[in-house]
Amino acid sequence: SFHDKVFRTDARAGATPENVSTALARFGTGTRDRWLIPSLDGAWLVLSTDRLSCSLGECLAIAPRDLSSLSLVSPGGMEQSIEGTPAVDTTGSIVVYPSREGPHENDLWVTRKTGSTWGAPVLITGSSTAQWNNMPALSFDQQRVFFDCGADTYPESGNNDACEVKLDGTGFRVLARPSTLPNTRENFVQFPHDSLDGVLLQGSWPIMGNSPETIWLLPATGAPTPVARTFENAVSPCGLRDGRFGMLWLGRMGNAAGKHELTLAGRDGALISVLTPNVDVSDIGIGCSD
Repeated sequence: SFHDKVFRTDARAGATPENVSTALARFGTGTRDRWLIPSLDGAWLVLSTDRLSCSLGECLAIAPRDLSSLSLVSPGGMEQSIEGTPAVDTTGSIVVYPSREGPHENDLWVTRKTGSTWGAPVLITGSSTAQWNNMPALSFDQQRVFFDCGADTYPESGNNDACEVKLDGTGFRVLARPSTLPNTRENFVQFPHDSLDGVLLQGSWPIMGNSPETIWLLPATGAPTPVARTFENAVSPCGLRDGRFGMLWLGRMGNAAGKHELTLAGRDGALISVLTPNVDVSDIGIGCSD
């Protein structure tokens, strides 16, 4: 997301970002597209948009990879507004989204499509111990959902953990707390996403005399590791199924303004390429796909 428009780009050096908002303009005049997230294979895209004459103003919508259509995701036949990233599976028939309509201040729901109809929403964070449950990301097996879980509206306010729940709403657990990470300076972690080697998440770590945020890897067993420790001030990770991962990096030499540049890193955390040099990508969540 950038300036209320959404883009996608190949995960390779020198790729030119595609303005998805421009391609979607033929489906309706709009001024705001946000939270563009692909399925793991890139076949489907979900986002929040005001292009479809939604009575709520801006609503959850879905488009195929070729952007040949744009339609509302309407759980139980109802338009749905969101305040956070959604997630979609590789069939385009399962969507996870955040909503203020649950037992907590914010909860995650799943809706499944049969034919042309989106089914009634099913609460999946009813067992969460946090009031704010947001920013869902599907695991590579598409059976679990990683998400932010905290006591405050915005993770940066503090008291935020990284959580997991199964797609059927069972198996809630806290994956990582700030205290899980050694030498952390912040009282929050956020943006958990799957990777080949464990869960990627954002937390802080002492680097070059400072303690900026960077990307951590939480393995299935063993201690968490700051996999992007060579990147001073990196946030919002998302994993590719070949082991590489994307993130927003503020600390590149030459980026004196500290813009959130979309950056591609290797499985070992080494720099591959800055994909959007000198572009301040909105730090509201990004998605990766094959």
